[in-house]
Order: sequence, then C-alpha cells, then structure tokens
Amino acid sequence: MSGVRAAAITLKAPDTAMRIILFPMLHLGSASYYQSVTARLADCDLIVAEGIAGTSVTAWALTLAYRLPARNRRLALTVQGIDYADLGIPVIRPDMTARQFREGWRSVPVLHRLAIWCLIPLFALSFALVGTRRTLIRHLGTEDLPNPAEAQARQLLPQFHEVLLDHRDRLLTDCLASIHDQRHSEDIDVAVVYGAGHMQAVTHDLFRRYGYRPRTAEWLTVADF
Repeated sequence: MSGVRAAAITLKAPDTAMRIILFPMLHLGSASYYQSVTARLADCDLIVAEGIAGTSVTAWALTLAYRLPARNRRLALTVQGIDYADLGIPVIRPDMTARQFREGWRSVPVLHRLAIWCLIPLFALSFALVGTRRTLIRHLGTEDLPNPAEAQARQLLPQFHEVLLDHRDRLLTDCLASIHDQRHSEDIDVAVVYGAGHMQAVTHDLFRRYGYRPRTAEWLTVADF
C-alpha cells in the first residue's frame, strides 16, 4: 500500500519556550487525515489558520480544482473541513479579505485570468469524471523544494502567484513574527494550519528572523492508493 503523507513539523528557536507546529495541508484527502489533524490541534494553545475572509466568487471558482472531484464517491476523498469552534482554542486568521483578493486578482493580466478561468473547471471536471485517486492526490501534493514545473509556472504567471501565494505568505509570516515577539517566553504550542505551498516561506522566514529549526516531525497519511 502506498500513498501521500504530510509531516506535522515542530519548530523551536534557541532561548524560546514557545513551539510552532506546522500542519502543511492538502485541501483534498481522506476523512481520517483531517480527523488526525483535528486530534493534534486539540493539544495546541493557539491556531493560525488559512481562510480568505468574506465572499469571493473568484476564490470559490479556484477551489473547484478540489471541491468538484470530492463529489465523486469512487475517489473516496473529502474536502478539508476542520471545525475550529468545536476545539475551543483561540484562532487567528491573518489571510486576505475577499476585497483584497479581488483587488489582487485584477492585477493579473486579462489573458492569464481567462486562461485560469477556462482551465480550472476543465481540470476539476476531468478528474471528477475519469481521474484516479492516485493521480489526483499526487497532482495536488507538494514537495519541500521547488520543482522545475513550479518554477516555470511562476515565470509564466508571476502576478497570479503574487496574489495566491506571495502576498498571503507575507501576511502569515508577519503574523507569526508578531506572535513570537509577544509570546516567545510562554510554554505554548502554536499550530499553523495552512496549505502546503505556504510552508516553505514560513520555515525560511522563521529561521531568518529568529533561528527556528525543525525539532520533531510526525508523518500523517493524507490518502492511501
């Protein structure tokens, strides 16, 4: 049996009591994967979570890439769903607002926007109809280091990556820096529940600013094949 796994990584900096636990999320996976993440979040003291505030038609359309395949029972996969309110733990959401996302989206060249609008529904529909569980999960996965395909996509669509990743990375890393400055002397676990694509920026920034390094890692199975 093979599959895709995600590591819950605990970061620690010298002379700090606070720990930061990264949960690099795939937004489509097995129900047991999200249950495992939820169970681990219950032991944390603060959660920093992804999520654009407000209603955005564009963001809704972009998430079709994983929401539509999740409707196919044959794939036996589900969309990420964590009930933070049920955990009773403080949650901070430093993500963009819907208005900020709309403004950023307008900075993407029209032809690029049209291409994205056309390709994502086709991608989602094809996987929903004929895609396999193995192919879908591997396609949605990410590695620790950038691969040539990702570098090429960034070169072709720089404004798109600025909106979807870079700007949101800065909001997240600035939030974590603020938490560190205020609470680094406290013996607490701060969970970061964000898409896996954001984690490289987080680890680099926390090391650069404060010397945070990985101390432990726990592998969680996103989905088996």
